[in-house]
Amino acid sequence: MPARISLRVPDKTLLDVYQAALRGGWSPNTTRNVAPQQLAAIAADPDAFLAETRGGPGRIKLPDGREVDRIPGPTRWIFAEDRPERPFIGSINLRWQEKHGRPILALPEHVLGHVGYTILPAFEGHGYATAALAGMLGVAREAGMPEITITCDATNHASRRIIEKNGGRLIETFVAPLYGPDQRLRFLVSTAP
Repeated sequence: MPARISLRVPDKTLLDVYQAALRGGWSPNTTRNVAPQQLAAIAADPDAFLAETRGGPGRIKLPDGREVDRIPGPTRWIFAEDRPERPFIGSINLRWQEKHGRPILALPEHVLGHVGYTILPAFEGHGYATAALAGMLGVAREAGMPEITITCDATNHASRRIIEKNGGRLIETFVAPLYGPDQRLRFLVSTAP
């Protein structure tokens, strides 16, 4: 049976479960642990944190220490609807640049793909990320994106399967020097239903 999830817009009523996941060692960033800085941001100004998380402007720190403008785009928090307690299980976001008010496929060098997702370890391997990516493809389609790119580490076989189950077609193997010497895979995914 396919996993059943809901993608929810981050709001104050959901902050407690999100903070509990951060305190438990989970990070919504796959390249570095941002849990401490997110917990501090929530403590300082929960409304500002939520506004930025929902897709508002902000700044991000790159692995080399530089700070750049964050590419705005929606984030959704993932909840498992096929479990009685309907727990928070992860986060997925969509990001894109625009030209003349329309989304474009190109991304800056520090953004590896249009979608990033991460699932709490206790819920990995149950189809939740596959379902969340399928849901986010609908969000991308509504935003006017006929296709998106998604990347994963070449050794991350689970992530590769998630992308391929959603129609991802491998287009290249590459190295992103900003994120280290490891090889990565880039997939093109249609957002058509």
